[in-house]
Amino acid sequence: MSLTSLAFVATYAFGLLRAFASHPGWGLVTYMAVFYLHPPMRWWGASLPDAVRWALIAAVVTLIALPRAKLPASATPWQSLPITKAIVAYTVWMWIQLAWANPMHFADLILVTKYCLLLYLFYRIVVNEQWLVAMSLTHVLGCFYFGWLALDASGAGRLEAIGGPGVNDSNTLGMHVSTSLFFAGTLILTQRGWRRWLTLATVPVLANCVVQTESRGAFLGAAVGALAYFYFAPKRHRPVILSLGTIALFVLLAYAPSAYWERIASIGAATTSEEALDHSAQSRLVIIGAQFRMFKDYPVGLGSRTTAYLSRGYLAAEWLTAARGQDLARHGARASHNSIMSVVTDQGVPGIVISLFALAAIIQMFRRMRQYSRAGSDPTVALMGASCCAALVTVWTAGLFTNYLRAEIQIWCLAMLAAIIQLPRTKPAAAAAPTRTPYA
Repeated sequence: MSLTSLAFVATYAFGLLRAFASHPGWGLVTYMAVFYLHPPMRWWGASLPDAVRWALIAAVVTLIALPRAKLPASATPWQSLPITKAIVAYTVWMWIQLAWANPMHFADLILVTKYCLLLYLFYRIVVNEQWLVAMSLTHVLGCFYFGWLALDASGAGRLEAIGGPGVNDSNTLGMHVSTSLFFAGTLILTQRGWRRWLTLATVPVLANCVVQTESRGAFLGAAVGALAYFYFAPKRHRPVILSLGTIALFVLLAYAPSAYWERIASIGAATTSEEALDHSAQSRLVIIGAQFRMFKDYPVGLGSRTTAYLSRGYLAAEWLTAARGQDLARHGARASHNSIMSVVTDQGVPGIVISLFALAAIIQMFRRMRQYSRAGSDPTVALMGASCCAALVTVWTAGLFTNYLRAEIQIWCLAMLAAIIQLPRTKPAAAAAPTRTPYA
């Protein structure tokens, strides 16, 4: 067993023990760390047992230790949250679909069921500023690890097989790492000492990782997310945010390679001239047309990944992809490239209704977060909420170009946002002095 493997096992065990001995938040931090490290995808993981479900064990340990974490007396119970009702209803509908769903449905069904547990764990644990900082810093450092791996892939084209579970292609990696930039900004603005300087050191690597993915969806998502971050941030922080954002933009313009800007420029070309559409952009429009026909034929959906399952019957061979050496007509398929259309084809009319209810719940959460920021609240908590809103907007904007319907970062941010708007609008005087965070 390599030293890296031993270090991983020792740190993993330490985190789970701290979950019992100190606070269950340590178990959730350990879960997030495993999400990024994911031993089966790393060279050092080859010497570890294949059968161990590292993330699942961390989640179960966190659940067992959860009675140590107490919700504020005024907080809404998890099961009463509108967003909880929407996600649970969506999951129940997916279980019902199992009776007629396509063979690829079951894997995503288990994933979404796990997300209900994650939503519960995050909401119960992130009940104060200290754990908000801990989860945010873990997210930033995890994305920094992805960025560090990406440095070794420089010159190898777009990044593939760098991230972890569900974050293993260039588009999803770019989107996911983009969300960490907002949390990094909040940590830099609100923290002191080693947390601020450590976070500041990660930013160039995070930005470089996003650029290396050459993802147009991630670029647009981050741009719209930045506007959301500015909108939800407290007014007193906006001048600094605007200044830092302007500096970051000029640095990006100066140092991003020309290949990146050529790819980003193709977004404008795709919207102004049909002749200028590249194959990737044109294929997305063709797929959406096919998805509408799928919905017409299967109005209650055929379960998760319906587009890939039915694509051979709705798309010409030129739009399909297959593994090298395989016949397109027999083995070709094409997955959904739009989160909205994924709901339409996968879960049909019931899924659309549930998603609209979820959208209404999220808009209400955004409104309450806006009110929270205006109320002169704790600046750290208010900016963390702005980071969650910006990250969610980033995922949904990028989801117009790639299917992020089951992106896990959404669950983290939704739960954190739901917890934030339950916190007191003003910081108690007794808590005004700096306190030790879980990383102290």
